[in-house]
Amino acid sequence: MYMMKNLLIHSKIAVMFLTLFLGSTTLIAQDRTITGTVTDAESGETLIGVNITPAEDLSIGTVSDIDGNYKLTVPETVTALRYSYVGYTSQIIEITSDKIDVTLMPGEMLGEIVVVGYGTQKTKEVTSAVSSIKEEDFNAGHVNNPIQLIQGKVPGLSIVRPGGDPNADFNIRLRGLSTFGSNTEPLVIVDGVQGASLSSVDPRDIASMDVLRDASAAAIYGTRAASGVILITTKKGSYEGEKKANVEFSTDLSVESIDRKLDVLTASEYRQFDNHTDYGMETDWMDELTRNAFSQAYNLAVNGATEKSNYRVSFNYRNANGVVRNTGFEQFNGRLNFSQKALNDMLTLNFNLAATMRDEHYVPDDAMGFVSNYNPTAPVMGVGSDTAAATAAFVEEWGGYFQQPAFSFYNPVAVIEQNTQDGKKQEIIGSIKADLEPVEWAKISAFYSQSRGNDLFGYYTSKLSYYNATNTEKNGSHNGFARKRTDDRFQHIFEITGEVEQNFKKFNVKLLGGYSWQERVNDYYEAYGEGFITDNFTYNNLGASSGVVPINQMIQSNKYGSTLIGFFSRASVNWNDAAFFTANFRRDGSTTFGENNKWGNFMGVSAGFDLVKFVDVPVFNRLKFRGGYGETGNLPPEPYLSQDLYGPTDGFFFYQGEFIQAYNILRNSNPELQWEIKKELGFGLDFFLLDYKLNGSIDYYQNTSSELMLYYRVPQPPAFAEYTWLNVGELENTGLEVVINYMVIDKEDFKWTTNFNYSNFLSTKLVKITNEIAEGDSERRIGELGAPFLTGVNTVKVVEGEEIGQLIAPVFVAIDTSGNKIYEDVNGDDEISVDDYQVVGNGLPDFQIGWGNMFTYKNFYMSMFVRGVFGHSLVNVNNARYGDKTNIGIQSGMGITLDYLDADDGLVYSDFHVEKASYVKLDNFSFGYRFGMDDNKYISNIELYVSGQNLFTISDYSGVDPEVRYEDRDDPLAPGIDRQDTYFRTRSFTLGVNVLF
Repeated sequence: MYMMKNLLIHSKIAVMFLTLFLGSTTLIAQDRTITGTVTDAESGETLIGVNITPAEDLSIGTVSDIDGNYKLTVPETVTALRYSYVGYTSQIIEITSDKIDVTLMPGEMLGEIVVVGYGTQKTKEVTSAVSSIKEEDFNAGHVNNPIQLIQGKVPGLSIVRPGGDPNADFNIRLRGLSTFGSNTEPLVIVDGVQGASLSSVDPRDIASMDVLRDASAAAIYGTRAASGVILITTKKGSYEGEKKANVEFSTDLSVESIDRKLDVLTASEYRQFDNHTDYGMETDWMDELTRNAFSQAYNLAVNGATEKSNYRVSFNYRNANGVVRNTGFEQFNGRLNFSQKALNDMLTLNFNLAATMRDEHYVPDDAMGFVSNYNPTAPVMGVGSDTAAATAAFVEEWGGYFQQPAFSFYNPVAVIEQNTQDGKKQEIIGSIKADLEPVEWAKISAFYSQSRGNDLFGYYTSKLSYYNATNTEKNGSHNGFARKRTDDRFQHIFEITGEVEQNFKKFNVKLLGGYSWQERVNDYYEAYGEGFITDNFTYNNLGASSGVVPINQMIQSNKYGSTLIGFFSRASVNWNDAAFFTANFRRDGSTTFGENNKWGNFMGVSAGFDLVKFVDVPVFNRLKFRGGYGETGNLPPEPYLSQDLYGPTDGFFFYQGEFIQAYNILRNSNPELQWEIKKELGFGLDFFLLDYKLNGSIDYYQNTSSELMLYYRVPQPPAFAEYTWLNVGELENTGLEVVINYMVIDKEDFKWTTNFNYSNFLSTKLVKITNEIAEGDSERRIGELGAPFLTGVNTVKVVEGEEIGQLIAPVFVAIDTSGNKIYEDVNGDDEISVDDYQVVGNGLPDFQIGWGNMFTYKNFYMSMFVRGVFGHSLVNVNNARYGDKTNIGIQSGMGITLDYLDADDGLVYSDFHVEKASYVKLDNFSFGYRFGMDDNKYISNIELYVSGQNLFTISDYSGVDPEVRYEDRDDPLAPGIDRQDTYFRTRSFTLGVNVLF
């Protein structure tokens, strides 16, 4: 029994070992060996040292040898292999045979093409600060201006527009202020056409926008690049095998409303003041002036291609209404892009044609300011209950609108209804480019473009309008005033370039040289007329005016032009995808310069190296250090500024028997007038890690702009006239920029990417503002608030050696028991004067951020973008002018007046009216769904989405909009003044559909 039990036990053990042995031999038998070769997808060269591992098990693996070959034995259970290599995008490939040849692409970010001056570069080769924003990264929603697509997306680039005026331009500022006003905004180039208007291209037609942020990259554009360069590339047709054409249709409907109301006194609050004037009504003037505005857009595009040609034709229509009544625009855009190959593919011809027609409708900006002070007890039409019968007759003179005669006191509704302001803008741009590649390593290109534009503006003030009553007759009316202006623009550009590219072992060398010729002509005409028998003509029959005084019936015209020629070159060297060098040079000559300074030289050099190519840096796929230096320039704001200017003056003189109009010199010549010069030094770091899931850059820059042009008062004598254009000033900017992009989740059904950019404007300093001719003006006080109440009150201090944008004011302390306001008496003279003004803020921001997130789940997607600007202050002119109870009477005021109920003395501008204006905005939120239409032979894709813009703003600023004011009345030295005429801030919601046939 015992022996049988032991035999049974040993038998089981033997069976168990036999099973394990057979199982192990089975496992061994199921191992498989995979072989293959790994090559570069672009060059075809074999790659050495590529890591090959099982997709889910990194503990075993091999590397490719010197010939790019590999051999790896893996268990049968392994179904896929992972191929990874520094500088390349990893691939996971399913095992379908024992031989797998693999081609690896450079990392997604590194393989991208970036548009630079007169050409392109791969991201990995870029050694300057260049930002490239593709269509998929554009801001979505209610976007009518192309620059909105990249608002907040580019470090160092500020794009602002206080309020929601649909016709207002955006203020664009790159890396601080580089001029006193010659040209503060970047040069815009659309498909090679320099100086093209942003309105000449519809946002739906743009494929990418590339920003040359530093001077080493922008130097190739010479005298026009000191404020940076924005390159816009429009969409082209694409070849997709059997599918020869695509039809795209999109439409969206937006509703826009007031986001924030002005904090004005209500009727009941106004009646608390002893000196109020009560007309018995309760009127919200902001409600009377505004509306919910609806806008719509339609876009139709057809594109296609064959192996030899491609085309894209698009038509866009936009109708945008403003939230202020009688404002908005209607715009038509058409574009044709066509490309054809010839001469056995050696020659490529590109034709581009774009046309824009736009009708704009405005109202006087002053109407927004009158909302701040108009009496809330006054009616819109007719008379109030307490108004005398005599006033009733007076009101009839103003077309039925209520009106009381008082300085700067106008019925806001009457202002917008009795004043017609229209604009008609047309622009057509055509270009042709020929690229000839007689051999693989050389290309010759010729480019010609022609642009023609016309702006027509008409303005008419009704006979019944009290606003702008210039020639007062009965009860102050002026019998109508009309003005009409037209501005014709013409520009043509011819450029020819030659490029060669050669490989020398590990070196890749590219050389470019070219010639550019540009001519611009402007033709301006304007006429005024006053005294019309009817309002029906508006501004269309100036000859019907009855004014006989020259100032009331006036005609003026002007025509001016300029020519710019340039010679430019670039050399680029790539050593083994590890070290890079780029040099740009341009020599420009311009007719706008002084006689003794017709030519200027501009250069830029930059270099970089990838540390990972030289040293094994854990985690990092790429770590590129780069640095660069460049010089760029700015042209004068208009031609002929270096020449004497003569004009008619009062009086006549007798010559050869008749009286001749007297002329005098109005501006002195300056044969030494030259281009402004910007010199910039920058250092950067580009990093890619975690298999390219995390990437970004860090940039530091310091630039100095010198020989800045200013219209300066000069001593008489020796000068004949009082003013001369001089090169007098110097500015200095330093800053830090950071960009981070991270693919947080990358699953088949769910993806989440986030991106963040940070711009720190470390310093914007005025180094000097004088020269040997214009001494003794090293400090200025500008930014006057003006009438009413604040004539002579300046709010900005400009001092050599100090920061730009210093806001000044007396410092408010308290209200004493007698109701007097107490301010800091800095000089101790017992009086508050301009000598007691202190720096109480700065109109320029310290830093700005942009944070975007994109989520996709199967066919759903959601995106949001948050933008923040910090450190700037604003002079709240509404509060300064109408924030004191002593001004209450026939006029009303701001809600801040209630804070001064205990004060009895008059209005004094102070730091109380200079407010911190830092803010955070949810600029954009979108949610959409893409329908899969694979089984439909007519429709490829349908996308539905909803989006919102400016959904919330977090700020302590009490005014209508905390957005930065980069300049005041075209003066960039006076930032930070929030005038009364700011258009109201808005919020919009959009419903849209995109269909691809």
